Amino acid sequence: MPLPERPPTFRTYRVVAVSEHRGPELEATYGLSEGVDGSLDQFQYSGAGDADLSMRGATVEGTRVGRMQQRPDHIVFWIGDGTATVTPDEAETLTATPGRPMLLSAGVVYDFTADTRKVTMLHLSEELLRRCLAARGVHLAGPLAFDEQPDGTDALRRLQGELRRSTPGLVDPTVTGAARAALNARVADAVVCAFPVRAVPVAASTAVSRVLDLMHHDARTALSLEDLAAASGLSVRGLQNAFARDLGTTPTRYLRDLRLDGAHREIEAGEAASVADVARDWQFHHLGRFASAYGERFGERPSETLRRQRG
Repeated sequence: MPLPERPPTFRTYRVVAVSEHRGPELEATYGLSEGVDGSLDQFQYSGAGDADLSMRGATVEGTRVGRMQQRPDHIVFWIGDGTATVTPDEAETLTATPGRPMLLSAGVVYDFTADTRKVTMLHLSEELLRRCLAARGVHLAGPLAFDEQPDGTDALRRLQGELRRSTPGLVDPTVTGAARAALNARVADAVVCAFPVRAVPVAASTAVSRVLDLMHHDARTALSLEDLAAASGLSVRGLQNAFARDLGTTPTRYLRDLRLDGAHREIEAGEAASVADVARDWQFHHLGRFASAYGERFGERPSETLRRQRG
């Protein structure tokens, strides 16, 4: 389901220490409360980004062995040299090779070994990935988890290319507001294309599933709350209760956000004749209210998005 964006919280990271003494923040970030076995080598860690997406890197000598408990973020990582393995609970061991991105799902516990000097990591929030999946019409319940793909797939190559293009902007503190949100979304989209998502479908309720299908198919048409209730087979109150239980939102708010996302994609493509045309096409008939809701969701007025994309 579409989730509210986090406020911008750009920050930089830097730690220089002996590898055993990483500090409590990094232990929580990487689920390393049980510690890491290895020699007491110099450890350097740096990075930058916001609460939704950040790029980080670590340089350390020696072989490390340990277990990563569940973590706040999903982490795409790739090693610069040497070898590394990760073993998800009750699954086969995966071997990392230099330059190949792999994804550590936030809710999965991993055993790992690392005999590599340099590791680069892309941290992505659960909320960012859910927004990205929702824009593709994918709505999932439960914690997100992702599978690997074989080496050499087009999706992995596209992700590698996107990372090369986007890294300078991701670590640049002057990239803010709508520009950073668009950059984060583009990188997250490449990630969800590269790693198949594995989770329980949100449509546990048949009634909610029918309404979601209707919304995503006919979002551009006039749909009243009564229309949605009729499609679900429930009363209006029953549908509202089902949405609150399954999705944590209301049917009208979900439909509004779905339409805003659709309008945003069209305006951002830079091909719209006018903001008013796009708004009407997505069933927003009061332009002032549309501009206000759009600004709250995307951090700029629709006219600013259109002008920026045309420029």
